[in-house]
Amino acid sequence: GAHAAIVESLSNGGFKLCQFTGSTAASERHDSIRDFQSSMVANASQPAQAKVFVVTVKTGSVGITLTAATRCYLFEPSFDPATELQATGRIRRLGQTKGVMIKRFVFRDSLDECIYKLHNAVRAGQIKLVDGVIPPE
Repeated sequence: GAHAAIVESLSNGGFKLCQFTGSTAASERHDSIRDFQSSMVANASQPAQAKVFVVTVKTGSVGITLTAATRCYLFEPSFDPATELQATGRIRRLGQTKGVMIKRFVFRDSLDECIYKLHNAVRAGQIKLVDGVIPPE
């Protein structure tokens, strides 16, 4: 899926990669988060690598702190805009000392675009979601 393709592309680009998926053991998740949150240190022979944390919106939307991040790129939309808000809140938390940029990628004429329009309608109060779904009328 998209997660694997992003991980492969970033790995080939020379980034220091931290990541987990829904199937990653809790101890490995904690190790990835701790590694990402630790300071980037350069030694005399090599400059510090930029760190990137890759996680799906659903898997990374609760229970983690990623305040070492200053940018969040959303590649796959969640049907419920509250889930995306929770996910971006992982870097916009108490302890964040830098400016944060959130970037959402939406492909024209795709399901992503339909979901983006749904999010706008929910924010405008035109549609109400109950437990992440549109209730029957």
